[in-house]
Amino acid sequence: MDKLPVLQKLASTKGSLAKIFKAISDPPTTSLQRLKGLTTGGLPTFIDVGNSFGAPAIVEDNLIYQLVQNGKRVVMMGDDTWLQLFPHHFEKSYPFPSFNVKDLHTVDNGCIDHLLPSLYEEDWDVLIAHFLGVDHAGHIFGVDSTPMIEKLEQYNGVLENIIEVLESQSGPGGLHENTFLLVMGDHGQTLNGDHGGGTAEEVETSIFAMSLKKTPSSLPPELNGSFCEPHLDSSEILDKEKMCINSIQQLDFAVTISAMLGIPFPFGRGG
Repeated sequence: MDKLPVLQKLASTKGSLAKIFKAISDPPTTSLQRLKGLTTGGLPTFIDVGNSFGAPAIVEDNLIYQLVQNGKRVVMMGDDTWLQLFPHHFEKSYPFPSFNVKDLHTVDNGCIDHLLPSLYEEDWDVLIAHFLGVDHAGHIFGVDSTPMIEKLEQYNGVLENIIEVLESQSGPGGLHENTFLLVMGDHGQTLNGDHGGGTAEEVETSIFAMSLKKTPSSLPPELNGSFCEPHLDSSEILDKEKMCINSIQQLDFAVTISAMLGIPFPFGRGG
């Protein structure tokens, strides 16, 4: 997340309720299989890769199904793969075509058009916005390319706007008093933009988590039992403060979110 300084700054602020995690996924690291893994808590197989173009709906128990069954209103925008996997689950959806790898902007612009206005609405409990431009930029130009950097700079600006809206309405009785923000990738990429396998570049990604709920203090270090890797960020914005980057398994995502929201765990979860 070096190119998303707004998130690094929040996570490095003393007493902040924001944290960055290294998330480890399981191969295959194609988007459809990672979405399936994130929502079911299970392990997709390489056989599933054949379904990446024209994905069948998920029939096993999953996080999205449990959300809907327990009265949560789910709104989705962005990558239309979500609608293929969950065709009847969303209160509202704004899908955009995802398989034109040369198109860096259609999906992202669609998300931007609908995301910020949705933050002022009260008709959702869970909002999913799946941006795609960085994935396509990596495939076409590589991860160190100018288009990739431009995309990340665009995302940083979008995140600044999102966080500004959330924080402005996070006070007692505010619309986002209890909002929890997650910013994450479903997989990584090799230097030339490929993914699907099990190399470190492909399976490692990041999760930024931030609670808008005001609490008396942050969790004391002695109560945080997870392993911590001291991380020195390259950005001068942070004045070279050390951040703790904990590693978590992407397999645990569905169970963790279910527990936070008080809904049943997906039946076939492995996490």
